[in-house]
Amino acid sequence: MSGRYDKPRTLVATATYNERENIPVLLKRIHGLGEDLEVLVVDDDSPDGTGRLLDELTAADGRLHVVHRPAKLGLGSAHQLAFLYAIRHGFDRLVTMDADLSHTPDNIPQLLDALEDADMVIGSRYIKGGTCDYRGYRMFLSVCANTLARLLLRLPFHEFTTSFRAFDVKTLNELRCTKLRSRGYSFFMETVFRLHSAGARISEVPIQFRDRHTGVSKIPRFEILSGIAKLFRLTASSITGRNKFKPAAVIDDKCCYCGSSFMVEIYPASGSEAEGREGAEAYRCSSMDHKNTPQVVQCLQCGLMQVPGKSQPEELEALYSDVEDPTYIDNRAARELNFEKTYERIEPFLPETGAMLEIGAFCGLFLAQAEKRGWRCEGIEPSRWASRIAREEVGVEVFTGTLDDNRGSLRDDYDLAIAWDVLEHVPDPYGLLTGIHRMLRPGGILCLSTLDRHNWLPRLTGRHWPWIMDMHLQYFSRDFFEGMLARAGYEVVHVTGYTHYATLPYLWRKAAAQLPGGFAALLTPLARILPSALIVPVSFGDVKLFIARKHHDADAAPEQAPDGLGFSHQSD
Repeated sequence: MSGRYDKPRTLVATATYNERENIPVLLKRIHGLGEDLEVLVVDDDSPDGTGRLLDELTAADGRLHVVHRPAKLGLGSAHQLAFLYAIRHGFDRLVTMDADLSHTPDNIPQLLDALEDADMVIGSRYIKGGTCDYRGYRMFLSVCANTLARLLLRLPFHEFTTSFRAFDVKTLNELRCTKLRSRGYSFFMETVFRLHSAGARISEVPIQFRDRHTGVSKIPRFEILSGIAKLFRLTASSITGRNKFKPAAVIDDKCCYCGSSFMVEIYPASGSEAEGREGAEAYRCSSMDHKNTPQVVQCLQCGLMQVPGKSQPEELEALYSDVEDPTYIDNRAARELNFEKTYERIEPFLPETGAMLEIGAFCGLFLAQAEKRGWRCEGIEPSRWASRIAREEVGVEVFTGTLDDNRGSLRDDYDLAIAWDVLEHVPDPYGLLTGIHRMLRPGGILCLSTLDRHNWLPRLTGRHWPWIMDMHLQYFSRDFFEGMLARAGYEVVHVTGYTHYATLPYLWRKAAAQLPGGFAALLTPLARILPSALIVPVSFGDVKLFIARKHHDADAAPEQAPDGLGFSHQSD
């Protein structure tokens, strides 16, 4: 082919969820075009066996590549992954489309021809020559959505909401346009808006849009509401002039859980440079350092939000080892009430007594509560200061160091393991869960608390969510964490919100620390006049309490790698 491309490599990408009947037909039609096209399918753990069928097809066809994801992670993130895949594997052109045959592969050559003079080509139902099989309510909804987008965003296009598009991969790479926040169908509208604002050349060609071949439409109602909200946010940024394209950071790292390199930045680091930060002070339980926040990225393959390994302190264990936290002891009464109430909440799920291990025991206050109730307790804690307090002042057995450091001193048949607010701090949370699993007896109980980023509060506050701190390396969602527990050999028994208890002065200082410097300096001293004896519960639902049981079945041992993740054909 002469023109813009010299022997171009072209990738056709689609996302699947329960498309077992449609995908073989789609692949046959794509490869029947007579062009040298490779295909990428991103499958979101389809219950109907689409993923297994794709593996079989991949084994027989070197032109097909498959990425398996552990759950429904959103259509937008699947297409972001396709962008990165095309860039990383040296493709020149990328075509994206639906897997349900509503987009006919016969239109692909037309999109690719138009790409000779554009950076992005939209397959449009609503320009001259385009057709759409929708009727009634669905047609009304589609026309309204595209008309509103055209008018409110003030863009000269007619189609914003379908995925049938062609991209120049060099342009995608140069613009680093993976920094798109929409997870669902509004991703397609945002892509047009962002690329146009970045100066990309965009054109439209007419296509035939047909109703899906088999199956049912999977657009949930909340996606419609989400799309409306996204449209108004984009409109506001267009009016205020804040629509300047911001290229995504290049993430040269791998996911700590699934090993994928398909990661995108969610929040950049803020505050002072790492070497100028507070050191071990930032890793105290009662840290007030909310001005410095780490870079947070999301893995597009498994969905985990995390601080990339290359952005984590090299001396992390040493930092935790050096932690001293007098404020924690000053608020001992609140901590003791916290653990007393927590024990009461988990007690219905526990055996009467037995051997208990706490990971991240700090000053041993929960261990003391458990010992009062007849448990034989041991703990591990990296802080030399805190573990000494636990042994000498609280009177419980706490070993200094990590789980691996103390493996030889610990049992392998604990009845109960505890980890309060620990998993978000460790570089390898899956490794810690499997390590605990090996030390529990069959049927043993694991109780822990950790962050839930899909709660309303982090959704509302975004990068200003108070738990985005240097000390936190992992940002789970409830669904993701339940999946991780299952892969690590546990059965989830109970999930609920976790309640912290704190004195009113402490809460005041914590709230003031979220504010800009001048306000924080003005308000923090007022904590001294508040009654320190007043202890209040705090729970917004963004920290979850998980109770899980180690399977009795030996066949349910932890998997060496997360099941279902990874590439069936071409690895990255």
